[in-house]
Amino acid sequence: MLCLSALLFRPLGFRLRHQLGARQRRAWDCGLFAGGLLPPLVFGITFGNLLQGVPFTFDDSMRLQYSGSFATLLNPFGLLAGLLSVSMLALHGATWLQQQGGGALRARARKAAILAAVATTVLFAAAGVWIACGIEGYRIDTMPDAGSRFMPIAKMVGRASGAWLDNYTRWPPTLALPIAAFAGALLSIRFSVRDQARAAFVASGVTVAAIILTAGAAMFPFVLPSSLAPGSSLTAWDAVASHASLATMFWMVVATMPVVICYTSWVQRLVRRSR
Repeated sequence: MLCLSALLFRPLGFRLRHQLGARQRRAWDCGLFAGGLLPPLVFGITFGNLLQGVPFTFDDSMRLQYSGSFATLLNPFGLLAGLLSVSMLALHGATWLQQQGGGALRARARKAAILAAVATTVLFAAAGVWIACGIEGYRIDTMPDAGSRFMPIAKMVGRASGAWLDNYTRWPPTLALPIAAFAGALLSIRFSVRDQARAAFVASGVTVAAIILTAGAAMFPFVLPSSLAPGSSLTAWDAVASHASLATMFWMVVATMPVVICYTSWVQRLVRRSR
């Protein structure tokens, strides 16, 4: 709800800040800053808590029971993941501003990109060490037959230190993901120093994508691990919809996606003409 309010607040702030006095403009600027900061911070904290496990379980009737609170989400690793999320998106935004602005704005964007890239590199490395040494990961010990109907509590799940790194041992090509994250951040610094804005933007995009994919590759096939009852953890097979639902959604996407593409293209043409 907090993130939704921040996202809805931003368009209003952009529209009104130029129509008010200096004091009100500063207030709207602070609001816009908060609206841009909160969503990535909350998303990062959420993902950090997923890696640690969420305190939920299923009862005998397969009803979900959650025993956590908002305060428990604000743990040290969750906050670290939140800061990493903010820094990597700040890096991407700063490199975008390098392309769009000139003069003093471009210089400020270059400095911000360099600082954000350094912060992203340090925080990503710290999170990796913490996951490898200080957080118990999850691994599936036994699974029901592939031809049966999957139930969350039908499997056996264990926890062990460094278990989130199992997939990188099982599938060595996935090691390219964290390497690409570090390489993209370092290249963003290099290109920003040389004022090569477009190359810095591409490098920062690689960084953002690689960091997200690194976390996803580490967790697979887990979607929502349970810290109370590891066997209740949801995996990609437990959480998937039925074949009938997936087939219906597929044909709905086939029917509606051309409309979305045409509408988006039309809006982009209007925006370009109005500049």
